[in-house]
Amino acid sequence: MHILFQINALLRFLVEMITLITVAFVGFTKYKLPLNLLMGILVPIAIYVIWSICMAPLSPNRVGLLFRIMIEIIIFGLCDYMILTKMSVRVGIVYGVVVGLNAIMAHIGDGIYGSSL
Repeated sequence: MHILFQINALLRFLVEMITLITVAFVGFTKYKLPLNLLMGILVPIAIYVIWSICMAPLSPNRVGLLFRIMIEIIIFGLCDYMILTKMSVRVGIVYGVVVGLNAIMAHIGDGIYGSSL
């Protein structure tokens, strides 16, 4: 069972990177100037900083479980909203399901094995 949570941790990292790339891509291509610079550059940087300070497993400032879940809902929800409204509903639904299942598995794995798999 431990290997399943390790594979999910790798998938989790890929989901995080895809989220940053998607927010930047949608921001640059689907918004007009100057909003595209904000959505394509500043929002991914803000997401990266928030994630590295508050969410990273080895961060000394890692927040508690409830705040991590709230931050995940905000970040992944923003990305899913951008996908749903600016790209494709089907892609948005698939993204939302993958992120939701991945988050559930990650939190179960954190509860069983700790945060550093």
